[in-house]
Amino acid sequence: MASSTPKIEFITERAKLVADREQTLDVLIRITPPDAPQATNARPQLNLSLVLDRSGSMQGEKMVRAREAAQYCVEQLLPTDRISAVIFDDQIELLIPSQPAARKDELKSRLAEVFARGTTALHEAWVRGGMQVSEHFIERAINRVLLITDGLANVGETNPDRIVDGARGLAERGVSTSTIGIGADFNEDLLMPMAQAAGGNAWHVERPEDMQRIFAVELEGLIAQVAHTVSLGLVPSDGVKLSDLLNDFELTETGRYQLPNLQAGAPLEVVARLRVPTQAAGTRRHVLDLKLGYTPQELRAAEVLKQSFEIEYEREAVVNQLPCNDEVPRAVQFLMNARARREAIRQMDAGNYAQAQSVLVGASRATMTAAQCAPAASAPLYAEERAQLDELESSLRDRAQDKMSRKRLAYQDYSRRHGKERK
Repeated sequence: MASSTPKIEFITERAKLVADREQTLDVLIRITPPDAPQATNARPQLNLSLVLDRSGSMQGEKMVRAREAAQYCVEQLLPTDRISAVIFDDQIELLIPSQPAARKDELKSRLAEVFARGTTALHEAWVRGGMQVSEHFIERAINRVLLITDGLANVGETNPDRIVDGARGLAERGVSTSTIGIGADFNEDLLMPMAQAAGGNAWHVERPEDMQRIFAVELEGLIAQVAHTVSLGLVPSDGVKLSDLLNDFELTETGRYQLPNLQAGAPLEVVARLRVPTQAAGTRRHVLDLKLGYTPQELRAAEVLKQSFEIEYEREAVVNQLPCNDEVPRAVQFLMNARARREAIRQMDAGNYAQAQSVLVGASRATMTAAQCAPAASAPLYAEERAQLDELESSLRDRAQDKMSRKRLAYQDYSRRHGKERK
């Protein structure tokens, strides 16, 4: 029988540390969620609200693809799921009140009537969608708002901090939010923090034809979700210092790291950088205590998984003969590249485009150096990472691509830090 508890692994580049030396130790913490229930009728019930931008900028293929993606979403639901739809420009309309997803043809026909017009009352529309989910809240279900927009909040509440706080508050009441930004003109500095604060996913759709694929991945993740409200506590032992958490997760009010929801089949990787004291050869030392807090999807009560990490010290000659695990330096390099992407954004925002390019060039070169020390099997992963960085650096030369380049930087950083690859 499959375990319903996540599996925790502590992975280091080598299995032992060099004795008689204070040193930095990078630990890759892999959290493998339990398998989802096998029976098709055992997947979590869904209670969704689609909040769809129909402002004038959505005219043309964007609107066509968004309608098709919304209809696809309806088609994937079970009759026991609930669905509602809110459409917005400067006016808010409850297109489909929350109801069981039983009459799919009727629901899809209503969505086919959506056409683009007007400006963007994003916040009020999101609130209306949240109300539809909240008023029909289902215990042990996944209650989520899907916000789809290509623009800026320019009607009603437009302050990003207040909107993000509202999303966080709704999540605390059990309703999460995922955001889907389309094209180059939406505000990623609103949609990404909104999704992170609300326990959902942030997506960027560069091309309208990618809309249905993004919806499919979002729905797959919802169906595979096995735990939510996930947090990580790390307590180093005496003499050990936690000097960095390379994923740069947000902290909760209790000082723990806020992690993404756990999905079956999608291990989450976290890299902790520790400073460990000198020890004699043959010593086995307690290094770190871990607490993983989470709420299983099928339960109401939160659970805590505790685990400790120890490592042995040995003479340098012995340690140097041990096999190297490339997963650790690769994870470190890719997370450092995520930071480079954020630094490039800061330089762009300050108008320092040459410096932004230089940051990305440096990250690409560091990746190339790391690849030279890695086994051949890892070469495609490093090559793909370098290609992304080089493409980003090249795009910065074309100032007409500024908005799109910034979004690519932001969403690639988001992907790396959350330990999951985008599909």
